[in-house]
Amino acid sequence: MKKIGIIAGTKVDTKFGELFFAKFKAQTIGCSISETPQEQTQLQVLNRKQLTEKVQSAIDKVSKEGANTIVIYCNSLSGAIDLEFLRRVNKQKIITPLDVYAKIANNYKVFGLLAANCQSTANIEKLILKINKEAIIIGLGNLNIVNDIENNHRPIDIINNYNLVELCDIISKSGAEIIILGCTHYSYFYEELCGLSNQIILEPSEEMKKFV
Repeated sequence: MKKIGIIAGTKVDTKFGELFFAKFKAQTIGCSISETPQEQTQLQVLNRKQLTEKVQSAIDKVSKEGANTIVIYCNSLSGAIDLEFLRRVNKQKIITPLDVYAKIANNYKVFGLLAANCQSTANIEKLILKINKEAIIIGLGNLNIVNDIENNHRPIDIINNYNLVELCDIISKSGAEIIILGCTHYSYFYEELCGLSNQIILEPSEEMKKFV
C-alpha cells in the first residue's frame, strides 16, 4: 500500500489532502508548514531558502514515519520553494499541483486562475508560460477566501460573498477557456461552484492522484 506524506501550508489544507487521498485507500501522514495562511505568505515572499528548508524538514518527518511518496498539497507552497533541489536530494517521488498545470499547459491558450495570493498566481503563470509561450493568464489572488475557509465558513456563503460565479463568468468573457482553482483550499467549495457555474473549472487533486 502507498504511504503518502501530505505536506501543505496549514493544518486545514493538510487535512484536505489527507481526506482526499484516504478516499482511495492510501495511508497518509500529514505535516503542515505554517500556523496561518498569512504566516505562509510572508515566508513565500521573503525567504525561499527558509521555506525550502521547512519543507525538507517536513519530508524528513513523514519519511521517518514511512512515507514512500510525497505530495505537496499546496499550490502557493509548491511554487515558492526550490522544488528541483528537493527532488534531487530526496529519493521519494514528489508530486505537486504544478505537475498538473505542466501537463495541461499546451491544451489551452487562455487560462483563468484563482489562487491564494499574487505570489502563487505569478508562479503558476511562470510555469505555464515556460511550457506554452503563447499562453495568456487571467489571474487573481485572494487570501481572504483562504482565511474564510480556515474559519469554516460554509462553501455556499464563500461563493456568494466573493461573487465567485460572477467572477468565473467575467474571466470567461475575457477569453479564458478553463479556470484553474490554484489553491488546494478551494477544493472546499469546488463541487458547489461547479454546480452553479457553466464554466470549465479545474481543481487539480484528481489529476494529482494519477501521478501517485
